[in-house]
Amino acid sequence: MHIKMDLVQNQSLRLAMTKELKQAIGLLQYSTIDLVSYLREITLENPFVELEESHPTIFYHNQRKQQRASKEDGRWIENMPKKGMGLKDHLRNQLVEFRFTENERRAIHILIDAVDSNGYMSEDLSRLSEKFQISIDLLEKQLSVLQSLDPIGVGARSLQECLLLQAKEIEEKPKGSEFVLKEHFHLFATKAWKDLSKKTGLSLNALQQIFDFVQTLNPRPGLQFDEETPNYIIPDLMIEERNGDWIVYYNEDLLPQIKINRDYEPIVQTEKDVKSYVQTKLHQGRWLLKSLEQRKETLVKVMQEIIRFQKDFFYLKNNVLKPLTLKDIADSLNIHESTVSRAVNDKFVQTPFGLYELKYFFTNKVGEEDTSSANVKQVIQQLIDQENKQRPLSDQKIANLLKENYNMNVSRRTVAKYRDQLNIPSSNLRKRYN
Repeated sequence: MHIKMDLVQNQSLRLAMTKELKQAIGLLQYSTIDLVSYLREITLENPFVELEESHPTIFYHNQRKQQRASKEDGRWIENMPKKGMGLKDHLRNQLVEFRFTENERRAIHILIDAVDSNGYMSEDLSRLSEKFQISIDLLEKQLSVLQSLDPIGVGARSLQECLLLQAKEIEEKPKGSEFVLKEHFHLFATKAWKDLSKKTGLSLNALQQIFDFVQTLNPRPGLQFDEETPNYIIPDLMIEERNGDWIVYYNEDLLPQIKINRDYEPIVQTEKDVKSYVQTKLHQGRWLLKSLEQRKETLVKVMQEIIRFQKDFFYLKNNVLKPLTLKDIADSLNIHESTVSRAVNDKFVQTPFGLYELKYFFTNKVGEEDTSSANVKQVIQQLIDQENKQRPLSDQKIANLLKENYNMNVSRRTVAKYRDQLNIPSSNLRKRYN
């Protein structure tokens, strides 16, 4: 057997991932907050890069409201959400009204520390007794004290106990409310009301009144004392309509102003030992400016294409989204799909009708029709909002209405999936008896 060795030359095309290219990709995928943090880190290691901090326009919003604090008012930082008093501090502050022995005080503090953010007792009392070497009888006694504090329902060990604690404190309530919550909670919660009616002698109408009363109670009493600072959003882009056209603006207040300090540049000519270091840092600074400009251009172009694809949403203002994928935008701009993905991830646009994440405008196609999943969900929501609550629509009936009235060919299983995503209960749980 002879082994023959040959020297062969092959040509291949390969993308070399340079440090600069990695940086450019990183800048594109960074959210606003992450990008600002990254730029500040750069200034710590590169003496040629200087930042001039700006006061960006902040859009603080929770699920239902938006508050705007502009840089012109001079007090934008004061309008940022502040950390409020936490649930456990609120509970401890109420203890001054009680007289405790040393062991009782220790027990109540152990229990407060075991309360979770929802206000529930997250630990089993027997486990706490063993862990802290404290009498379980003492813990049970102090649990009653804890459950007497504000907010009502705190310290409950289950949803049933939480609701029952609140119901006991309310004098005006439907007859049988406490009894149903205490003795027949499972049947009540699953709306097996016909069986419950037979067991309790209460009419379906009476059970409906109890249900409506329970709906007014708070299943998570501790959430109102959430210690976490609410999210605030700085939009990367802003758009406005001008003479029938939509104009896309990059939020120039988004980032601090970046400058290249050239005071050290003469050192390149005089100090040979630091010449390489200075040249490297100057190159890094210039590349950073170029990458940021490229990031800006990419975001603006992607938003312009989104507007072009979603004309009905923006020009007709009918809140109807057409099917749109990352690939559609990528093909239109002749860029890679992953570039579009990085561009829309954690990026927001401020419009005259609200603040939107860029990913909101991308939605899948349903069936063979030119219909997006977002539109189907919107119609499902409308149908359920308008239904007769005493005869709620089944998933199959909704599927039939979608096909007959809206030309949306959607299966019953798809309707059920979208309904779950909308947090809408099934028809039997939506049914009312009065």
